[in-house]
Amino acid sequence: MQIENILELKNVTKLYPGVKALDSVDFSVKKGEVHCLIGANGAGKSTLVKIITGDVIPESGTVYFEGKKIDYHGVDKRRNKEIAAIYQELSLLDGLSIAENVFLNNYPRTKFGLIDWDKVYEKTAELEKKINLGLNPKTEVGKISAGHRQLTEIMKALAQNAKLIIMDEPSSTLSENEFEELRKVIEDLKSHGITVIYISHHLEELFIVGDRVTVLRNGKYVATEELANINQEQLVSLMTGYHMENTAGKTGQHNIYEENVLELRHISNKKVKDMNLTLHKGEILGMYGLVGSGRTETMASVFGIDPHTEGQILLNGREFRPKGIYDAIQNGIGMVPENRLVQGMVPGLAISENMIMASLKKFVRYGFLDDGKIIEASELYKKKLSIKASSVREKIGMLSGGNQQKVIMAKWLLTESNILIIDEPTQGIDVMTKQDISRIIIDSTAEGKSVIVISSELRELMAICDRILIMYDGREVETVPADEFDIQRIMNAAITGRAENEKQH
Repeated sequence: MQIENILELKNVTKLYPGVKALDSVDFSVKKGEVHCLIGANGAGKSTLVKIITGDVIPESGTVYFEGKKIDYHGVDKRRNKEIAAIYQELSLLDGLSIAENVFLNNYPRTKFGLIDWDKVYEKTAELEKKINLGLNPKTEVGKISAGHRQLTEIMKALAQNAKLIIMDEPSSTLSENEFEELRKVIEDLKSHGITVIYISHHLEELFIVGDRVTVLRNGKYVATEELANINQEQLVSLMTGYHMENTAGKTGQHNIYEENVLELRHISNKKVKDMNLTLHKGEILGMYGLVGSGRTETMASVFGIDPHTEGQILLNGREFRPKGIYDAIQNGIGMVPENRLVQGMVPGLAISENMIMASLKKFVRYGFLDDGKIIEASELYKKKLSIKASSVREKIGMLSGGNQQKVIMAKWLLTESNILIIDEPTQGIDVMTKQDISRIIIDSTAEGKSVIVISSELRELMAICDRILIMYDGREVETVPADEFDIQRIMNAAITGRAENEKQH
């Protein structure tokens, strides 16, 4: 008898101190399908994956793989059962080649027990051909792109003869072209009978790659739906338990700003060409463009990371040429970086320590840091930004991605910066936390700050911005005011590099 479900979890419960991570959850995946798994941060997705891989033992419930009950636990044993997981933080070693990473801890051996390098490279070349990677197996992983690293992880899973591959936020660091490559690979895996569990906060992706979707909420199973029979709004409702509020911008206040706090006049650097920009006091200015359009690089000049080679920056009407990041901070500019793990925080330090990093001088008394003052300020922002943590002394690395982002936002709010640059504020976080981040951004302008938001999420920009500046190939294409926002218009400008009034007649 042919088994329809390759994986089944029945009545699975997992408890952590004070938290029921999973509460009597049922979850089943059909053989050869792409099954999407979604839910807000804390919904139980990670715990469910760890139970599937054998990394976590549930308090109760049963796991079946290919119709057989799995009674043992442990990642190595589960790997022998042909289940592999590819996590958001990839497990590749930069100093090793693609081939060495693919067969790490799984090297083919000669009859004398030595690593058979000929077979390693031969088998890697076969896998590369299968997924169309197009790189030399001896290439160091540290020298390849994010998209190629993701595909290397997939090869690693295939080298284990995986029948089920779990992909956790696989597109979070990928460009559009790299995502398209990933989509083709997933389709190919599916055509060869390999099953994929796909986890992503980017709901639009699910409709591109997936067959079915399962929603978790607060550790409980909510629903499983055919993606062909549901839309994005309905998914959000299932995730949150109610219809998502439309995050409104500052309705009725658009285009009334008079004071310019920042101007870029014909700025150029390594990536940016003849860039112009104006930011008004109290305004939220969105920056939109495809990956590689130069959004982040433009702001790198303003924040003193990559000084401009041509042009002029005006800060409150005066010429400003930052000597470095410290100079930018001293002049009232703060920047929430795109990569929070690498650039935004120190995972091993406490929430409070991360919060005060950019404003240490405020907390010094008689040459020493005032712990009481630090804790008081940290508790204030923990409450103000609804940061979910047991204590501000808890390590930031223990928090969810959304709460880490809130801590980083608090760090720059504590500096009392007049201008906040926020790069991809909602990348890799859930729908509910996205709403919180939007609220924080809007509230900061009510306190007199001016904000530049760089984002690939166009709808989110349209919900909170007064104007959206569109970039293409290192330059401004056009800047659209809120009362003229139109998805098609903005997308066309970002893709073609032509403003609406430049279209061919």
